[in-house]
Amino acid sequence: MTISACDVHFTYGSRVVLQEVSLSLAGPGLTALCGPNGAGKSTLLHLLAGRLQPKAGSVELDGRAIARFSPSERARRVAVVPQTLDTTFDLSVGDLVTLGRLHRLGVRDRLLMRPLAADDEEAVDRALRALEIEGLRARRVSQISGGEQARAMLATALAQGADHLLLDEPTAHLDPAFRREILEILTGLARSGRTVLIVLHDLMLAGLYADRVALLAGHRIVAAGETEAVLTQETLTEVFRTPLSVQRHPVSGRPLVLPG
Repeated sequence: MTISACDVHFTYGSRVVLQEVSLSLAGPGLTALCGPNGAGKSTLLHLLAGRLQPKAGSVELDGRAIARFSPSERARRVAVVPQTLDTTFDLSVGDLVTLGRLHRLGVRDRLLMRPLAADDEEAVDRALRALEIEGLRARRVSQISGGEQARAMLATALAQGADHLLLDEPTAHLDPAFRREILEILTGLARSGRTVLIVLHDLMLAGLYADRVALLAGHRIVAAGETEAVLTQETLTEVFRTPLSVQRHPVSGRPLVLPG
C-alpha cells in the first residue's frame, strides 16, 4: 500500500514548480505536506493522485505507474479531497456523497442513470455516519456551513472506499473547533489503516497531529520523516525564512510550533 514520487520534475510552461522531488507514502499513517506559499504542495498532491503527469520522473502506486491505471481503477485506490467545494450544481449532501461511488458503475449504467447497488448505498450511509452528517443528507451544499462542507467532501472520499486519502488544505477557512474535529477524524482514519496525506499551512496542526511531515521548498523536498525529526527550530526557520520556535505541548509532549 504505497504511493510514491521518484525524481519528479514538473513545470507550468517555462516556470519550474517541482524539481527532482521524491516522496513515498508507505503504509498507514498521517503525513503533513508543508512549505511556503507557492512551493508546489497542491501540484505534488495532484501528481500523486495521477491527475497531473510529471515532465520527468515517475509516480507509482504499489509499484505500478499511476498513469497506467484507468480513472476508475485510480478512484478505487486514491481519493482526493479539494480545498473548496464546487457548489455550481448545488447538490444535496446525500447526492454529493453518492458521487463517491460512481466510479463503480459502468458507462452504460451511468448513461441510463441506474440506481446504486445495495452495497454502494451502504457505503454512502457509512460515510455519512462516520462524519456525523446523516441529518444533513437532504440539505443543499450551499446551505451548510464551511465546516459541514468539509465533512461532506471527506464523506465523499470515504464513500469511494480508497486506501489512500489525499487532502488539499482540509482545514482552510475553518474555525479552531472544526479544524480540531477534522484532524481528529483524519488521525482516526490513519489509525484504522488508511494512508492519509494532507497539505497544511498550519505548522502547529502538523506538529500536533501528523505522524510524518514532508517540507517542500525551493522546488524540492528539503526534509521528510517522523514529525519530531523534521519540525525542528533550525529547519523551520531556514525553510520559512522567519524565526520560529519549537516547544513541547504541555499535555501531549508533541512539537508545538510558535512564532520565534
